[in-house]
Amino acid sequence: MSIPCDSTPCLPQVRFAARMLATAALLGALNISAASSAVNSKPGGFQYFVGIVGNPSVPDISWSDEELEQIKALGVNMVQLSIAWGGKPANEVLNLEDLDAEQRAKWAFRIKQAKKHGLKTIAQFGVPRFISYNPLQPACILDPAILKKTEEQLTDFMTSFPEVDDVLVYTFDQQSWLCSEFGPCPRCSGVPLDDRVPGFLNMLNATMQKCRPNTRLWWKPWELTKGQVVMILDKVNPAHFGLVLNPSTSNEVYPFNDRSFKSDLGVKRFVQLAKERNIPVIGEFDHTLYKPLYMMEDFFPQLIYEQMIGWKEMEGVVGVKEYYGFSPTVFSVNAAMLKAWMKSPKAPLSKLLKEIAAPYGAKAAPLMIQAWDYVSQHVQAYPWDTTYLIGPMALDRHWDGSHDWEPANIPNATWDTPIWKANRRGNFMLTQDKTAHPWLFEDAALRFEDSAALGYKAVGLFDQAIAAGGPKSDDIRMQREIVWKTARSLRAKGLHFQLTLAAQDARLAQDNDKRFALVTSRLEALLKKDVENQAGNGVVAQKLAEFQRDPKAWVEANFNPQRMPPVFKDLPGHESRATVDWSQWVPATGK
Repeated sequence: MSIPCDSTPCLPQVRFAARMLATAALLGALNISAASSAVNSKPGGFQYFVGIVGNPSVPDISWSDEELEQIKALGVNMVQLSIAWGGKPANEVLNLEDLDAEQRAKWAFRIKQAKKHGLKTIAQFGVPRFISYNPLQPACILDPAILKKTEEQLTDFMTSFPEVDDVLVYTFDQQSWLCSEFGPCPRCSGVPLDDRVPGFLNMLNATMQKCRPNTRLWWKPWELTKGQVVMILDKVNPAHFGLVLNPSTSNEVYPFNDRSFKSDLGVKRFVQLAKERNIPVIGEFDHTLYKPLYMMEDFFPQLIYEQMIGWKEMEGVVGVKEYYGFSPTVFSVNAAMLKAWMKSPKAPLSKLLKEIAAPYGAKAAPLMIQAWDYVSQHVQAYPWDTTYLIGPMALDRHWDGSHDWEPANIPNATWDTPIWKANRRGNFMLTQDKTAHPWLFEDAALRFEDSAALGYKAVGLFDQAIAAGGPKSDDIRMQREIVWKTARSLRAKGLHFQLTLAAQDARLAQDNDKRFALVTSRLEALLKKDVENQAGNGVVAQKLAEFQRDPKAWVEANFNPQRMPPVFKDLPGHESRATVDWSQWVPATGK
């Protein structure tokens, strides 16, 4: 609902107005004109290309003329009015309740900027916002008071911002949650979600149509099972309704084909059912792997091409939406590929790669294309299906190639949502496990090494491109440094896993001199590789020397589960850490 002000301006509005005046003065000084380029009405042949201005890692975006023009140049023809991420970076609007006086002033400015640049606008909200998260208390969609409040809030929004074109809602996540039919809610207990959600979505849609006919309500069925979504799509009123989908029903939006698009039977079924009911679909994609949240960054244009082709080939998909957001200050070759593809969606990959590599110079360009191909392979080789918690699996930015000398563990997680308790368990090997078979650790270790080796091949090609000379050698050095750091981190994680397994193998083989010699030979090779990967780090070099002096004492002191400190306490309720399950393996007897 509107927040009234008396004749004295509200302080937040004063501060925001001052920032806007300062921004306007700066733009004037730079002589940046208003909408200086035409909007692409059919980017990539799609009706919609939705872009987020800024992203959760780079949230403080001014919505300046320059920034919007750079985003529009990618082909974007509709912009989302807030970053709308769960952690609310930069205090961005996430729910209807967040539209206070300051945020309304911000949105009014953004809508004006979008209109000036010929861009349509879409608002994203989680509805209804839960009452509390810890303990979890959803705002029940069968509660008449919640329905009345939501209808009033949406009505106020639609009348307060008449130039907003469409609205996108989450009914799970984004500080929204749904009651379980198996839970304690007196209204929802025993009532399946597919009997509750269609009516709620129809109410939202009817409210929008009453305020402003022919707007569209887009719904993202995040956290619901495949079966629930199918049933809901069959029951919801299709008029003025649209569907926004991840490329995978069981994973995040990553910039590669991990069980996604046509190979994900859930996505295929949703798009088919939506087509039969005349419900348009927008497919989401990520062009950076959450840059710069994780260590991997956006030097794999081949995978951007594959994502676009994947959505383009699915009949019924009328648009695409970037999932994490656009920050012009960190645009790289993936953004260049996106821009090139949107202009020429029928062009072959080889032609588009030559186009985006050309600025690196005639000698360096072919080497850059080869390097990006290895980076693409390096990204895909990572063991994505081991666990949802990829950050601790060598991708958090603090990893420096070192590791501790305790047995390795794998953090894993699950949440109390339908998809996590059903389909998503089929996507991740670990969800709520405290122990796992050693072969699982070995699999992850070998795939870490495979990914690292591919990354190092890319590094070699980047080095050749630098030596070849050209106008963008600093940019090549930056790409080389990031890929090298990532490869080093992945190799270190794989070595930690392999050392954990080999040390236990050695302990199990101590009574057999021949087998012990075989295992210790493997251990020594791993430690030497570790020393090389860490560029002779003093700690790992010392560990190698200690091992070479007394292997039996070393394996008792390092990676020994019997000596492991109690580090796995006080985790959030949805997370656990899996260690190697040695319960079936006991020391051998006899020689």
